Amino acid sequence: MDDRFESEEAVLTLDRDLPAHDEPKRVGMVSIVIPAYNEEEGIVESVEGVCDVMARSHYDYEVIVVDDGSTDKTSELVRSTGARVVRHEENRGYGAGLKTGIQAAMGDWIVITDADSTYPADRIPDLLRDAGEYDMVVGARVGGGARIPLIRRPAKWVLSKLANYLAETKIPDYNSGLRVFRKDLALRFFKILPQGFSFTTTITLCSLTHGFRVKYTPIEYYVRKGKSKIHPIKDTYRFFMLIVRTTVYFNPLRVFMPLGAGLGTLGMGKLAHEIIVTGGLAETSVLLLLGSFQTIALGLIADMINKRI
Repeated sequence: MDDRFESEEAVLTLDRDLPAHDEPKRVGMVSIVIPAYNEEEGIVESVEGVCDVMARSHYDYEVIVVDDGSTDKTSELVRSTGARVVRHEENRGYGAGLKTGIQAAMGDWIVITDADSTYPADRIPDLLRDAGEYDMVVGARVGGGARIPLIRRPAKWVLSKLANYLAETKIPDYNSGLRVFRKDLALRFFKILPQGFSFTTTITLCSLTHGFRVKYTPIEYYVRKGKSKIHPIKDTYRFFMLIVRTTVYFNPLRVFMPLGAGLGTLGMGKLAHEIIVTGGLAETSVLLLLGSFQTIALGLIADMINKRI
């Protein structure tokens, strides 16, 4: 399945008509955070690519590489580029690396990208161009050259549809690893941002469900340097649970109301069948209707609690 979408159907604006490198709008200090775990094959190319682009962009910037407990020469190679290194003594996860980098950042704006050269560093100024007008600008992997592995596309499509429904808007790319956002936006949700790969999915859903201004800009996506750390089955399940859990946290009615309505429909259908066909009343229909009532009531209570908080 393809990750492309029709631009006229997108709720969030995509913009490629403007020049790729307009004079940037000043947003103050920019901190570029790159989490890395055993990325010696591509880390130097990634860091130097980012530095070259930013040196030509007129932004004040710093590059922070968070070595997440690497057992290879990742830290040593990063230091040779002059970038700042923050190291975990043990591997803690992609999200943990980002959170450490965000905490260490001196800038008010955070740029995150990967250490494996999959994201185009030359598009960072394009994303920063809209910083200030938007709270988050995401590089959406929807271009014709976006080389997303075939094995990940079906699960990504299903998760994308689920995220669109639960967030009540169209999300072109819910877990892109190239994005710009305000540091205080991340700090607002810091306690619920996970330690693993679902960091980007969570901050996307948090931003959209709280009305923050989010823009998606199409980018390319390349074949990675080195071995992928993603496990297709395990991480897909985690993403699914994360999307549901985050939505229950912020918009519980989007989860509980459909479940309650589904149970109620089954219960009414079973009840009608029992009355018309058997002339009696079975426990199943009563349990389904009771379950429907309890599910809807739980959703309403959760929504009231959420609104009060």
